[in-house]
Amino acid sequence: MSVTRPNEPHAPDRAYARARDRRAWYLRLAEEQPIMATGCPESDCDPGPVHAHDVYCRSHDRLLPFSTSAPSRTRWFVINLLRAAVCGTFTLCAQTSSPLPVTLLAVVTGAVVLGLPLRHYPVGRAAAVGLWALTWVVYALAALTGTHGHRIIGTVVLAAVTLAWLGWTGAKVMERADDGRSRRARRPQVPDRSAGRAAGVIASGLAAVPAALVLSLLLARGPSDWLLRLPAVRGWLLVAAAGGLAGALLTALLAGAVDGWGLVALRTRQLRVPGRPAVLRWKAVDRRWHGSPPRTFGGRVQALVLELRHQSVTAALRCAAFAVNILRLTGHHAAQAAVRLANLVFRQTVVLLRRARTALLCAGQLLGRAARMLATTAPHGGRVILLPTAALALAACLVPPLAWQITVYLTRGGPVRLGLALLGALACMLLWTAGWAAFTGEPFARTRDSALHSASNTLPRLVLLTTVGGWVLGLPGTFGHGRIHVGWLTLTLTALILVFLVRTRPDRKPASDA
Repeated sequence: MSVTRPNEPHAPDRAYARARDRRAWYLRLAEEQPIMATGCPESDCDPGPVHAHDVYCRSHDRLLPFSTSAPSRTRWFVINLLRAAVCGTFTLCAQTSSPLPVTLLAVVTGAVVLGLPLRHYPVGRAAAVGLWALTWVVYALAALTGTHGHRIIGTVVLAAVTLAWLGWTGAKVMERADDGRSRRARRPQVPDRSAGRAAGVIASGLAAVPAALVLSLLLARGPSDWLLRLPAVRGWLLVAAAGGLAGALLTALLAGAVDGWGLVALRTRQLRVPGRPAVLRWKAVDRRWHGSPPRTFGGRVQALVLELRHQSVTAALRCAAFAVNILRLTGHHAAQAAVRLANLVFRQTVVLLRRARTALLCAGQLLGRAARMLATTAPHGGRVILLPTAALALAACLVPPLAWQITVYLTRGGPVRLGLALLGALACMLLWTAGWAAFTGEPFARTRDSALHSASNTLPRLVLLTTVGGWVLGLPGTFGHGRIHVGWLTLTLTALILVFLVRTRPDRKPASDA
């Protein structure tokens, strides 16, 4: 298998793919498997324990994205400029009493949280960031419209998500069916049946059944403020569910009949055809005049009478034998035709029953294979399509209340508002983490460990930045020159930092000699 390595093998934070994947981008979604070639800039860094979705090095806890071997003034300037921009955003939010600056900061933060772990997943990164941007476009449209607009937007979004799940699931099951056919084609002992690709078509039809039923149920029982009822559409959805099931069954029967056509034994038990009867040859008893010819007139007449009688009896017997032979041959051919017809009807009936039985068996096997393919593909489709959409939609809905709570806390303070803001920020982080974890395709245990590792390294930096920013922005307001004051968050974090500094202070006493 060919290996595509990066152009700079010694540059930090580089990954490579084992082989180039030429499939369509939607088939590669959540199936990219990059391998880390290098870790952090440290010389003794081992990239083996580092996963492609890790943000911090496992060995040295250094930030992997944008890492360089040597510090630079440009990097220092950009980092401090970003810090100043974050502080300026909170200042602008407090001075204008508007949550819009914090909302924009949260949108950018969400894109960063989604993009950094997916930096080595080109398709996943584009899908995550694009879905996050699309979510905010939909949210902006919903904010500009009324209740009727909300219903239209909610219905369109529900239909789009359902179609996306159906399309992705159908494409995946068709790909799996084609892969199965190619594997069987490489094995001469396993014939390549025509029903291999039909399993993907059947699985796609079966996938339409629950999708249509769930969509109809949501349109009927979902929130009326966000969904249109549309009775006619619900009726057509029920028809689509029934049609999908009927189409899947009909396709399975047709494919099973074609697949099992050559598997049926054509030999059956047959009645023996009766043999041709022997020809009857009747002969009359010879009572003609024997011996020397008669000399007298009476004797000659008697000889002629005997000859005439013999010829007449012989002719009669021959005619009778001919008639009987005709009757016997006619009966023979009739019996032979009846036996052949009975054999033909019996053979066709048995073969038809065998074909029907084989078709049903092949159709059942095909339905089972399609159901297994759908059962293994549909949950993966839920992870790739439904989970990120739901997580990012909830995160987008949480951002405005979170921004409002932060704005109120910056201008008025209060531990309750601070607690609500922290809970909202934690919920957004969890939802963003679920979004990028779904697009990696990795097991959730591995992505959870990576997220916890990133959180454990980000939290101290965030606490320090929040503390310094709180004092820098809060001191002018504390002395009456601004709306931001030193509050609960800054004081609490300052106390925690002082406690940790005291507890981790190195011991200055000289070590005693052994």
